[in-house]
Amino acid sequence: MSKINDAVPLYYKLAEEINSKIEDGIWPVGSKIPSERELVEKYNLSRITVRNAIDESVRQGKLEKFQGKGTFVVNRSIVQNLKNVYSFSEEMKKQGKVSYTKVICCVVVDASETVARNLNIEPNSAVIFLERLRFAEKNKPVIIEKSYFPFGDYEFLLNIDLEKVSLYKTLESEHGITIDRAIETFKACELRPSECRLLECVKDHYGLLIKRISYMGSKVVSYSTIVSKNDVFEFTIELKT
Repeated sequence: MSKINDAVPLYYKLAEEINSKIEDGIWPVGSKIPSERELVEKYNLSRITVRNAIDESVRQGKLEKFQGKGTFVVNRSIVQNLKNVYSFSEEMKKQGKVSYTKVICCVVVDASETVARNLNIEPNSAVIFLERLRFAEKNKPVIIEKSYFPFGDYEFLLNIDLEKVSLYKTLESEHGITIDRAIETFKACELRPSECRLLECVKDHYGLLIKRISYMGSKVVSYSTIVSKNDVFEFTIELKT
């Protein structure tokens, strides 16, 4: 019989073991994991410890419980390689996840000092403000994306149904605007109550804040902020000597 080391907390060590089996492909996506009773016997742990471990893996988006059927391996994370400029909708398609977008608003506003600085325009200049709620599989809201575009060059965005078409594809195919470079910064953040409501998570939830400046050549196309729950994105980057 396998046994987890006596480190504390035990439930977290078991959750790590469960996650390792998933990541190593021992328990593939879609498979049913052993029952609580089987895990109790396998690891010689209490039922409450096993239950807490499973709940932790559920919280991390690795497992999902189905009433009367058991607990199954899922894959909620969006795995993103940081070497390339990426589009949310295109990444969803690549990874086989169903996705759609809900436009919260698309309006003209005056640029704040922060927005103006990042767009390289004068404060109070007119900008297009686009706020979208992005969904992954099973109608789960996963990110809130707020984007700002200089009004003079992007007024046409007000007339596009961005719930039906990809923003990046539309910019490129219909307007000859190709985003070929982006600068992103990442930081942990505490989600605001309004963000928790949109993302359907509990209050006092921590998440990830991504700030992005997108370019076509040397010209700034947009400035965006993306907020997600803490278990949504998994980023990878290749390092070389």
